[in-house]
Amino acid sequence: MTDRDIILSLGGIAKSFGEKPALVHVNLDVARGEVHVICGENGAGKSTLMNILAGIHQPSAGSLVLNGRTVTIADPIAASRLGIGMVHQHFTLVPSMTVAENIFLGRQPRRFAILSDGQAMVERAAELIARYNFRLDPEAPVRTLSVGQRQRVEILKALAFDAELLILDEPTAVLTPPEVDELIGVVDGLRSKGRTVLFITHKLREVKAVSDRVTVIRHGRSVSTHRTADVTEADIARDMVGRDVFLVGRKSGGMRVIGDAVLALDRVTMTNHAGRRLLDRVSFEVRAGEVFGIAGVDGNGQTELAEAVAGLMPVQAGTIRFGERDMTVASVPARQAAGLGYVPEDRLDRGLSVTMSVAENVAAANYGRAGLVRNGLVSQSRLATFADDKIREFDVRGAQPATPAGWLSGGNMQKLVIARELERQPSLLLICQPTRGLDIGASEFVYKRILDAADRGAGVLLISSELSEIFALSDRIGVMYSGRLMGVLDRADADEGRVGVLMNGGAEQAA
Repeated sequence: MTDRDIILSLGGIAKSFGEKPALVHVNLDVARGEVHVICGENGAGKSTLMNILAGIHQPSAGSLVLNGRTVTIADPIAASRLGIGMVHQHFTLVPSMTVAENIFLGRQPRRFAILSDGQAMVERAAELIARYNFRLDPEAPVRTLSVGQRQRVEILKALAFDAELLILDEPTAVLTPPEVDELIGVVDGLRSKGRTVLFITHKLREVKAVSDRVTVIRHGRSVSTHRTADVTEADIARDMVGRDVFLVGRKSGGMRVIGDAVLALDRVTMTNHAGRRLLDRVSFEVRAGEVFGIAGVDGNGQTELAEAVAGLMPVQAGTIRFGERDMTVASVPARQAAGLGYVPEDRLDRGLSVTMSVAENVAAANYGRAGLVRNGLVSQSRLATFADDKIREFDVRGAQPATPAGWLSGGNMQKLVIARELERQPSLLLICQPTRGLDIGASEFVYKRILDAADRGAGVLLISSELSEIFALSDRIGVMYSGRLMGVLDRADADEGRVGVLMNGGAEQAA
């Protein structure tokens, strides 16, 4: 690769926020017209690096060379003028405006340098759409578009500025499997038009599917760059973590015994204050010894389903049973006493008390089981020993028994909640987004613990927006769309195509 082939070269990029280094030393060469993936664990520095390129942050050290000359990217406007466009994970579109109006927002074509020229704007938007074969109506209101279509509008906003280098930050986070495949096709089209794409993702399958080369960042340092065709997913994971990683999954067959239902929902319906249905006649069972996974794009009723089962939100119709017991209107403590363990998706609001210590959080609901009470008083020595054991067992980094839980990182807070709930040995484990904020190594550990709980005889209701996680861990998969359970598939019969159709609201089946 010659210097003429390089559109972007980074040398020794570092960035600190106060005394905390986010980037230590990153070198990166990006070839013109390639799709280059940047991957790494959560907290590795990927987003910080991309925000430097987008002009949102300034590097503390290092050099940026763009098209052969050293540049300073003072702000996002400067990045745009240099031909760098960034599509953020969270969209910045105005739903009430049309596709064309969003693309040219703030820089509409004008007549006589004063009047906005709506017709010219639509025509220019149509030209962009046709050039990249994005199949959009320039006059359609954005609120009528699917998530995947809205993402294309965001991409067109950047391309309308003549971006040579396009940064896509975790672009598949809110997409269904068919939309992911469509996005990969879009990226292929951008490459064929000579655009250069930096693609940020932690999903190894996508790395292999979309990129020409991949650079791994670990602990703020660039540790490897490979031609994607020359490495396996296991090779990339090893570079990300610094050791071999084995993400365990549910094995078919074997001696596993599936028992009676530990949770049964029958036509459960929940409405909000305006009468809109958040859950619409949801029915399914979770049996002892199985992992029942709930798939779906975030916002389709999964949170409400979890809080209905946990007793945090009331339902307006239907029944919820734990085994033979009707728990539809039971309190949270009654559900816990009946065998429920609950790991919520919002660990800050629902999962723990940030002002209490690590020891107090991990011991909550476990004082009797763990033998922490003597003569009606909590034994501080036993509490400290118990907390130390859990900190070591679950690798809760940066923690001591007396450490306030709010001082921990998000991933370590998650480990703390999981440690507490699994210590109770629940007969029904409701676990939501279990590896959100966790790195690959920690995810490996959590996967094993979830499967251990099922093998011990617990029924596990797993709710996750990571489809790979659902496929890896589940015995059966239920798919949510707009508050409805669209279908239940045995894992052996499920594939991303079938699940993706249901996630989009199509081919409704009897649950």
